[in-house]
Amino acid sequence: MQFAKSKLKFSMVCTAGAFFMVSLVSAIAANPTEQGIQAYNQGNFPQAILFLQKVSQSPKPDPNSLYYYALSLHRMRDFIRAKAAYQRIITQFPTSAAAQLARQAMISFSYPANFGQTAASATSRGISTTPAEDPEIAALPSFAKVYFKPDEANQMIVDAYINNRPIKMLFDTGADGCAFGKNHLRELGMTLPTGKPSYQSQGVGDGGLINTWSVRATVRVGSIERKNMEIGVQEDLQTPPLLGQTFFKDFRYTIDKGSNSITFIRKSNASSVASTSGRSSGYSDSTADRNAVPFQKMGNSIVVTVLVNGRPCNAIFDTGATSTVFAVGDAKNLGIQIPDDAQEEMHSGIAGETKGKSFQIQRMTLGPIDRTNFGISVIEGMEAGHPLVGRSFLGEWQYTIDNDAHMIHFLRR
Repeated sequence: MQFAKSKLKFSMVCTAGAFFMVSLVSAIAANPTEQGIQAYNQGNFPQAILFLQKVSQSPKPDPNSLYYYALSLHRMRDFIRAKAAYQRIITQFPTSAAAQLARQAMISFSYPANFGQTAASATSRGISTTPAEDPEIAALPSFAKVYFKPDEANQMIVDAYINNRPIKMLFDTGADGCAFGKNHLRELGMTLPTGKPSYQSQGVGDGGLINTWSVRATVRVGSIERKNMEIGVQEDLQTPPLLGQTFFKDFRYTIDKGSNSITFIRKSNASSVASTSGRSSGYSDSTADRNAVPFQKMGNSIVVTVLVNGRPCNAIFDTGATSTVFAVGDAKNLGIQIPDDAQEEMHSGIAGETKGKSFQIQRMTLGPIDRTNFGISVIEGMEAGHPLVGRSFLGEWQYTIDNDAHMIHFLRR
């Protein structure tokens, strides 16, 4: 997620960090299970996950709730967590109808056609599901090329249209969804959301959880148009709005800094939910390619494994981040000590400003990218567990993100 540049007598810094919808603020006192199932049946899988994830954390959850949670993860191509959720149903409720359906769903990872049978079986048991085929994906262009203009912080700014009204947006692989402030809606002449917020978001900054309203809009960039798409709107966002994963997750896309372009190739519709592309080992025939790096999905975010001074660490691949950022807890877990002469700086994001310190570490590696004496930032206002691999690490490498194979292919220009 994009963060605004801020000035301090010690330094000037522009950095970024991923944001997540971390908790829901219900506008009505409805049962979370019912809200999750309703969201699933409406095709709003991210929101279904948000409702049902809390239900799934109960020591004794309802098996049908767990099944909807697993299905929602499955529909979002989060195959690793979907498999874990299915397996939990099978282990914890082995004789339930949900367990029988979970076994069929597990088979579908090896035999894609069986996922449709799983859906049919669920319907016959009163557990309705949506079809495996996704007409929204089929309606997307098979190929699109979009040009971006680097701003003064070298962030990728694209021309977008919200309900046919133009606005500049930041292309951000670290953002789960598309994020706006009410200030952007005023700029667009759109009606502002009212009432209780739909959920809360979290990002870099000391402001904690940010109240966010869910708004539907038509979002277009180049020839790619998504109608009735959910966007998140917070009270104020003093950065360009973010073009996040919910917009381009159904594409394989290549970011070419030489031509300042992003090339999109639509995923095949047949691979939407029942694809084996998310298999836990191998991912694709490209595993023999030393320049290919596998990734997992955490919600919509891309999670890679980097080596930090030789120690493995899961981190978010975040093109919206200028710096490579660690929380204080991340640094401690990796044995990174902040030197006394580290440069103080301020970072600002969706949750306001937070203090940080920048300094060099010995080495950081991701696939073919190997940086020594590499500069990172350690900040206070971000939860530990999800460092951000930003553009300072990626440098001039060109890369293709393959959401079918769960691989990032790097190419040195």
